[in-house]
Amino acid sequence: MATLTELTAAIMDISKNKYIQTASSITLASRINEAVTAIASGIRMPDGINSPPLPGLFESAVVATTVNAYADLPATYQRNVFYIVGSDGEKLNAPSGGTYYSFKLFLSEIGEKDLSESGDVANVCIKGNSLYYQGIPSVSENVTVMFYRKPVDMVLGTDTPDGIPDQFQTRLIKHYVGRELSNEMVDGLPNMVAYHTNEFYSAMQDLIMFIGVETEQEYFNNATETFY
Repeated sequence: MATLTELTAAIMDISKNKYIQTASSITLASRINEAVTAIASGIRMPDGINSPPLPGLFESAVVATTVNAYADLPATYQRNVFYIVGSDGEKLNAPSGGTYYSFKLFLSEIGEKDLSESGDVANVCIKGNSLYYQGIPSVSENVTVMFYRKPVDMVLGTDTPDGIPDQFQTRLIKHYVGRELSNEMVDGLPNMVAYHTNEFYSAMQDLIMFIGVETEQEYFNNATETFY
């Protein structure tokens, strides 16, 4: 398991390049956390496939319904709500023929298109960072939502990357950050950009094979990272 201190040292040691040596430890810590967040949110691979969620970031949380037809998802939500349970403990299914992210299908299944139907929650959908539902209970109900959360940033030197399996941490992060820094040089470092990009994708492919590809389409609360 790689600590923030160890990751910083690994990046500083990459080929002893000037673009690395001039980066401050504060800057590198920020870059390292950005790398972990990007990997967790999903990387668009060269073949067009999105990398799957990191199993260690699974979270189950309660969302309380409001007087409106929607409620905010937890602040920790990052991607792929895949299971929703009503207050009675029964699963609330996705719109027929779609997924929890199929808003148009959600609208097609409800009677009141202005989302004003009252009653027990029977239809649900995710849009943006909100859980939409119909009907609207007269008294707030707890709906349990299962998803993959944002990773927690590293702050202390002993902190480790949240959610990334141990054996991939150093390879993924040092090449992600190395690529970003070399690409931002005034004159650019195309050879180093290509090197870090190839090494990063190689590590990502190993990570994907280790986790396994999800059988259902993945969904995100922000744009998927494209690393090129």
